[in-house]
Amino acid sequence: MLVLISQSALSHVGGHEPVGVKEAIFIASQVSKQFVGLDPGLGFGKLNQSWNNIAEDKHRLHKKGDGYYIVSIENIKEEKILYILMSVSGEVYDANFSGAFPGLKK
Repeated sequence: MLVLISQSALSHVGGHEPVGVKEAIFIASQVSKQFVGLDPGLGFGKLNQSWNNIAEDKHRLHKKGDGYYIVSIENIKEEKILYILMSVSGEVYDANFSGAFPGLKK
């Protein structure tokens, strides 16, 4: 299911070309909004409506590693930060509230 979400978010960036930080943040933003209406099957269920109204300055690159980005999205109302792991080509692999993704190269 997560692959389908990332494919629709990627439709604007074109294939498997590397995306920049701004594009990665945009993709993560779109994916988080999709989680409002859809349980992504990642253990946290659907996000509530407040995730649709996150200020742009609360979407940040948390980490850039060898072949991946981790984007953080901070929801002040919920006092939570959603971390979205994606490849440098914009494919979303995982998301959680801890920011830890086991097995990821540092």
